[in-house]
Amino acid sequence: MSDKQPAQSMPPIGAPVASPMGMIGSGDSEGGDEFQLGPIIQTIRAGWKWPVLLGGVAALLALIMVLITSPKFEAGGSLYLASAEKNQPLSSDALSGISLLTGLVQGSNMDTQIEIIRSRDMVQRAILASGINAQVWNAGHRPGLSYAGWVFGGRELSLYAPPPHALRALYAEVTNASLAGQVLTIRFAQADKYQILHHGKVLLTGLLGQPAVGPDLRLTLDPVQPQYVPAAHAEYQIRINSPLASYDAMMSSGALSVSQVGGLADAAGAGRTSYLVGIHYQSADPYAARRFVQTLMQTYLTETGSWSTDQAGATYDYLSGQLKKIRTALSAADTRLANFQSKSGVISVPEAAKELIQQLATYETQRSQTKITLYGLQQIQKALAQPDSKLNPYLFSNVQDPVLNGLSTRLAEAQTKLDSLQKLYTSAAPQVVQVKSEIASIRSAIGNLVNNQERIANQQLQSIDSIIGQTRAQMGSYPRSELEIISLTRSTEVLGKLYMFLLQKQEEAAVNKASTLTKNRVLDTALVRDKPVAPDAKREILLDGLLGVLLGLGIVLGRYWLHPGFRSEEEVRRRYPFLPVYGLLPAEQIPPKTQATSFKMPDPRSSYGEALRLLRGNLYLAAGEGRGQVLALSSAIPGDGKSTLAFQLAVALAQDGKKVLLLDADLRKPHAHLAFRVAQEPGLAAVLAGRSSWEEALHHIEDTGIDLITAGNTPPNPSEHLGSGKLAELLVALRSHYDYIVMDTPPFPMVGDMLTIGPLVDRLLTVAKIEHTPRRAYQEHLQGILGLHRPSGLIIFGIHILGSYRYGYGIHAKGGSWASAESWRRFLVSLRNRK
Repeated sequence: MSDKQPAQSMPPIGAPVASPMGMIGSGDSEGGDEFQLGPIIQTIRAGWKWPVLLGGVAALLALIMVLITSPKFEAGGSLYLASAEKNQPLSSDALSGISLLTGLVQGSNMDTQIEIIRSRDMVQRAILASGINAQVWNAGHRPGLSYAGWVFGGRELSLYAPPPHALRALYAEVTNASLAGQVLTIRFAQADKYQILHHGKVLLTGLLGQPAVGPDLRLTLDPVQPQYVPAAHAEYQIRINSPLASYDAMMSSGALSVSQVGGLADAAGAGRTSYLVGIHYQSADPYAARRFVQTLMQTYLTETGSWSTDQAGATYDYLSGQLKKIRTALSAADTRLANFQSKSGVISVPEAAKELIQQLATYETQRSQTKITLYGLQQIQKALAQPDSKLNPYLFSNVQDPVLNGLSTRLAEAQTKLDSLQKLYTSAAPQVVQVKSEIASIRSAIGNLVNNQERIANQQLQSIDSIIGQTRAQMGSYPRSELEIISLTRSTEVLGKLYMFLLQKQEEAAVNKASTLTKNRVLDTALVRDKPVAPDAKREILLDGLLGVLLGLGIVLGRYWLHPGFRSEEEVRRRYPFLPVYGLLPAEQIPPKTQATSFKMPDPRSSYGEALRLLRGNLYLAAGEGRGQVLALSSAIPGDGKSTLAFQLAVALAQDGKKVLLLDADLRKPHAHLAFRVAQEPGLAAVLAGRSSWEEALHHIEDTGIDLITAGNTPPNPSEHLGSGKLAELLVALRSHYDYIVMDTPPFPMVGDMLTIGPLVDRLLTVAKIEHTPRRAYQEHLQGILGLHRPSGLIIFGIHILGSYRYGYGIHAKGGSWASAESWRRFLVSLRNRK
């Protein structure tokens, strides 16, 4: 074992400790909270009941919750959205002239179609049409089936099948908000006539299978089985939720999901869009879930088909109206041209006049372009007139000058650089001043160039106006009759071309209108799986059980980390390396102090018995180095096992042939007389008070071989009795009669008796119990003990054997099994060598 951990440097057993106060301060602050895996594992093993208990309770509660929960079934179907494949505008050469049609002929994409299906209006329509927002059941027979009912009923969907006499409410809405979610009564008077009542008040009267409308609600009550008519005076109950509340519940709980199904791959392996949409809905009623999914798909197809038809019809009607206007204007233009030709006799336009007209159109186009350029230059000048303004590069697009565009690019870069520098430096910084100077230079260059361009543009405009004037003067030389025929001919040709174009667009709109009727299709009709999707019994039980186990582990580890006491033997040794360790005693069951339990020595073959004999051997070694006849055992707080250990140590010494006296010096809470079942009086208190001699107070315990002096009756002033000097005289008288005197003393510093007893003894043994003795209390205890300047030793009580490598010879905790003698001999030799 010494090769696993080097022997600690500590004084030999029995040697006085030098400078104890300073060592306590340094040792206590050294790695007190160092992480140790061994004690943690042992703590978990000792507290295994917590995770097992909490895990079992959590799993049991999860099982109960699963059994009483209504299972959820999922219905699913899919749509093929052929209209979504038209994700680009229709191509047509003639389309470029009319921007209105591009938005009408462009197909919707998949994301838009999915959002349409999920939209509030679409879902609410399906809710009303499927009737899932209204429940109807026979009076006194509430619908619903728990998970336990489904499991023990045979796990069949037929358990949810509506009975032959079931009714269904479609398009049910309450206009009176106070009736939403309320249980109403349906009462049949005769044949198929019924009334809906609430607290005896008639809300609605209707006929089975017919829409019924009242001031507070409206619905259509249908039998699930055709031709079924409830008997007279039959009563049902109904509860109607608003479609908006049902929609909100679907979306918040995730019961409804609409998503694109999968994807396709082309020949090259690249992904392509899938035009399939899956619709899934979860409900406690599988038949209602299937009905809703099917209704939602049909509602979508019907509504979007109607929208497409209306859209194409609107385009067709618009084009028809435009064609009518163009046809009328064309007819009038043809009539005017024919009338003018018949009156004037002029049939065609001269070629020279046609050439002049084309030249004039060209000059007019050039004039418009020059005016646009001049307008852009004027806008730049206005921007330059504002010193702190930033020039927008868009202003330079109308000028179309490469030099000016280059300057605008440099100006934009300089402005960006200035913005960055102003975040880091002040306006007086050299870098900022340099960039500002560069910007001013560029703006000046742009201003000069714009002035030159504006002067050139004005000259070009004057030249074009002069040429246009000259062209018009040449055309004025033609006779008036020829000019009129030229104008009428141009109007006829333009209207004719526009009429043919619109006629072609009208034919395309008619084709589009017809094609919208048969594009989208239901690919998979709604289907319900025969197994519920929720709750997942195995998953819920395992997960909750695991959470319970983790909670139990958290409690165990929390108690471990938050416990103020020592966690392991290694921690005690690490905090107080200067204290010689006399014994390491395993944990054992200690009887409560309130019980008058007889003293009993541990099994000598147990791990505790071996450890007790090792403690006795260490005491022999200490006695060989100096006086060790009178031993006092003390601890920081009650319950550390000090008294039990004092009794056991006294008996162990007597079993080795020593003459031993056990002296109960705890005059406040004595219990040695209870453990050994002897009379309490006379005792130590009577001897110190002079009412009795020590011989009269002596009890010989035959079965253990020790002599015992009890504490006696508790005096009103124990400290004064102990400090009277009689105790020192008593110990002097007893030394000649016994080999060892073992004294059980009260806890210190809870009681200050040790300050009186300590200077009179040969050796002070302090007991620290793992997971019980508080660190701070033991530190104060040890400071007082070492201040007495007596040989001191440490006994660590309550160690967990499997958590310490020093007890690694197959020994189990709490003395549950025996160790071989050879193993213990090896252990004793190694421990003594290490010390």
